[in-house]
Amino acid sequence: MTDKFNKVFSVSVDPDEFLLLNETGFEQAIQLTEGQLLLFDGSSMKESWRTLGVDWLLEPSAVNQNLSKPDIAGLGASTFVVSPKFSHLFLNNFGKNIELLVCNLDGEQWIAFNVVGFDKALNEDLTIRNMRNGKPSRVRKFKKMVFTKSAIENLELFRVREVGLQYFTTDAENSLYTFTKKHNVKGLHFNEVEVV
Repeated sequence: MTDKFNKVFSVSVDPDEFLLLNETGFEQAIQLTEGQLLLFDGSSMKESWRTLGVDWLLEPSAVNQNLSKPDIAGLGASTFVVSPKFSHLFLNNFGKNIELLVCNLDGEQWIAFNVVGFDKALNEDLTIRNMRNGKPSRVRKFKKMVFTKSAIENLELFRVREVGLQYFTTDAENSLYTFTKKHNVKGLHFNEVEVV
C-alpha cells in the first residue's frame, strides 16, 4: 500500500477566497425539533440520510469581498460538498470509507463526503504537540505533525481521530488531491504533512 503514494496533504477550504455552504434555516429547524443534529463524526449516515438543503453562507462582512463559488465547497467546518459539474468524478468507488450523500442547492444536486471511521496514522513518537500552560493547545494542537505512511489505509480521503476535524488525502492515483489537480477543481487548499 505504501508504494501507491509518496505524499500526504491536509485538506481545507479558503474562506477568504471561496464561499462556504451551510444548512438552510429550514434544515436547521428540523434538526433541532427532531433532536438529530448533523454530525460528520466518523459514523455512517447512509441509512438515515435524506437530501439536505444547503445555501451559500453569506455574512454581511463577506458580501463585499467578491468571494468565488467553488467546485468543491466546505459545508461549514464539517465536510466537503462537490458541485454537479465534478460529482461524476467521485461516483465510481471513490473510497471504501466514503459515503456520498445528496445535498440540494437551489435545485442542483451536490454531493457531500462523509468519511466513515479514522485511520490511526499519527506518529506519536515524532509528532510534537503544542503545549500552552502545561496543557495541549485547543487552537493549534501541533508544532509538528508526522504520520506513519504504512498506517494510512484510505488513500483517497481520511481523518485521524487524534487530530480533530481535519481531513487528509494522498497523492495516490484516485485521491482527492490527484482528482482536483488533474481536473482543475477549485475550492480546496492542500498543505503537505510529513510522513515516515
